[in-house]
Amino acid sequence: MSSPTTTPWPDPVGVAALLDDVLHTDHSHPRPALRYLRRKPGRGLVAVYGDGADEMYTVTVDEAEATGAQSSAHLAGDRDDADGDPESGTVHIARLGATIQRFPHDERLPDLVAAMHPPQGGAVWLALAAVAAGQSGQGDLVLDSVSAAPLRYKPGDRCVIRYHLQGRTASGRSVSTSVIGKLYRSAEQARHATALAERLWALQRAEPWAPRPLGVVDPLPLALTEDLGSAADTPATVVGTEVIRMGGDASSAALRAAATALADLHLRAVAPDGTSDRTGAQEAVKSANRAVTISRYVPELAGEVSSLASALGEALEASRPLRSRPAHGSFKPSQLLYREGAVLLVDFDQFCLADPALDLGYFLAYLRPPGIWYHRAGTRAWFEEASAAFLAAYADAAQARGMGDDELAGVRLRSHVYEAALLLKIAARRPNRLHSARPGEVRALLGEVAACLAASAEPIRT
Repeated sequence: MSSPTTTPWPDPVGVAALLDDVLHTDHSHPRPALRYLRRKPGRGLVAVYGDGADEMYTVTVDEAEATGAQSSAHLAGDRDDADGDPESGTVHIARLGATIQRFPHDERLPDLVAAMHPPQGGAVWLALAAVAAGQSGQGDLVLDSVSAAPLRYKPGDRCVIRYHLQGRTASGRSVSTSVIGKLYRSAEQARHATALAERLWALQRAEPWAPRPLGVVDPLPLALTEDLGSAADTPATVVGTEVIRMGGDASSAALRAAATALADLHLRAVAPDGTSDRTGAQEAVKSANRAVTISRYVPELAGEVSSLASALGEALEASRPLRSRPAHGSFKPSQLLYREGAVLLVDFDQFCLADPALDLGYFLAYLRPPGIWYHRAGTRAWFEEASAAFLAAYADAAQARGMGDDELAGVRLRSHVYEAALLLKIAARRPNRLHSARPGEVRALLGEVAACLAASAEPIRT
């Protein structure tokens, strides 16, 4: 009999085997597909299997247990080591620092069960009934049923839920509507998000670019907003990545709409008291940490990474805008929704006061088609044309809203510094998700970082 092998813990194979063992799965009843896998320093590992349309399980491994090695025999263990029953919601395996939870059970989001299965007459049910009555204009509406589906779930952090509501009026007419709920960890977070959404909504004009807030479900940390729709609706609402893409017929108009909405946010929004500042110096620290991650996983590129990270850190430290402005904080195509040509911004959880260049750089970094890392035909030309169109549209919209020439010129130059910082984030993301780091792909990303830093030193061509 061969001796047990030693393997880093956790690794994707070991985590999957652990879930199989606890769920008693075999080839005839395979485990749900892996949907999310992430490990962050100090926060351990999180893996999500399955999705909202089927069974969904979350496996978490404490950071203290995620840094060593375990023998394969120790990983397999006996099911008797597990404390709990997956059918009841939660299983703890103390010797591995692991917890398995069946959605919607989440020990760090204790209100998730009530949010996903609202009891009739409870706080969530009554709030949804009021929304349904308001949206339908039927004050006598009686809510008959609520169906909840998770749209985006970050275990232990937050969950976005679409509620499908079915009711009837006093005359017996059936009414259907829907609403979006976002469950946070604390009521303070939900109230803060709603207050910000109300302020942004009040600033909008004939063509809104953010969803209408509908209040907080007290005492749950659940914020409600209007449902902006989906691709199945008429008219369809589609995610920005489906519109702003290589070969997309609507890309040019979509880029202009995104740039105009961003200029509205920067020049017309007013940040609430207490809004956090996000500075170049803070981004420099993040970039240094990301460089360490990349060097650890792709040691043959450590020298190049270190040199670029040092230059990037200096550029970020020196990036000082004429003034900080309200910023989205994670502005990229996946945070945009398009409906009949109009753009809508979502997810303001990273809203901050910052250099407008942060949002521009974020968008430019994520605008690149994946094929660009492999030098596929046409990808470079498409990206250069799209990025130039986006920056030109932003410049036009920002000037129309009062941004001066000097400020705009500085913002556009510094956008390439932030673009470089976000590209470094993308390069470090794969190891954090426990994918194998491909040296060729990382090398291509580092080339983009160097090009962005060079662009930040060039004068703007008008």
